[in-house]
Amino acid sequence: MVKLSIEVKQRMQQLLKCGQFAIHCIFIRLMIYLGFKRGADPGMPESTILSLL
Repeated sequence: MVKLSIEVKQRMQQLLKCGQFAIHCIFIRLMIYLGFKRGADPGMPESTILSLL
């Protein structure tokens, strides 16, 4: 097993945290985009940004 210095471990942890945050933000935005692109189900009112607020 490779021994890593404390600085390298801290940088890897920071990189993983940033990656996790980016993936979460991208996932949420993608789901909102796909929801608007697909549109409302039949019989339901149209979705608008104002209706979300």
